[in-house]
Amino acid sequence: MILRLITYGLILLLCQGETALGQEFSLEKVDIQDTSIGKTLKSILNPHGFRILNEQGQPWCDVWGRQEITSTQEPASPDAQYPSFHSGLLLGLMRFPADGSDYRGLPIKKGMYTMRYGVIPQDGNHIGASPIVDFMLLIPMNEDGHPPDAHLPSEDLVELSRKASGTNHPTVINLAFPLDSLDKAILEEDDFHHWVLSLPLYQKSDTKLILSIIVYGQASG
Repeated sequence: MILRLITYGLILLLCQGETALGQEFSLEKVDIQDTSIGKTLKSILNPHGFRILNEQGQPWCDVWGRQEITSTQEPASPDAQYPSFHSGLLLGLMRFPADGSDYRGLPIKKGMYTMRYGVIPQDGNHIGASPIVDFMLLIPMNEDGHPPDAHLPSEDLVELSRKASGTNHPTVINLAFPLDSLDKAILEEDDFHHWVLSLPLYQKSDTKLILSIIVYGQASG
């Protein structure tokens, strides 16, 4: 049942309304100003985040990545495109200024969410669910009391992420193939009309990692 929920929850978040071809989204910088973010969490985040603006110039979501990523050299899956990330790793925060919904109509409430890394189980029930196995689960920030580098199994991530939608299904943000190189954050539309935010992250060894998040779009098929 949990694995089925992951498939159902493997979604690309949408604002209310349908995606139209040719929509132009844009990117601007935004600093952390939310006083509800605890000192410990705020201390590990890059204070300079990014705001995605829709085609009308209105904020759709804000994203803040971590300043440094701790790699345990324990990939969550042999098929992972992000082998430095383990299951449950906190990657940052995402804020929605207004209620939204996914392509199945599941609600995403206005608010602040932690982004934790996970992978799609390769058990035969999920083949072809996404081009890559890597994704992030949204968890309401005030419901996530786990350490940033916690190792969390899929079952725990799903249970926590259900609270983001208020349903029995988790809320999942797909990741895209990481770019080969990147000097600064960019927002690009891919061939499937998804808007992908790519931003550089760093390990404590000063090794650069590139995280590519599908922040807007509709799953095909």
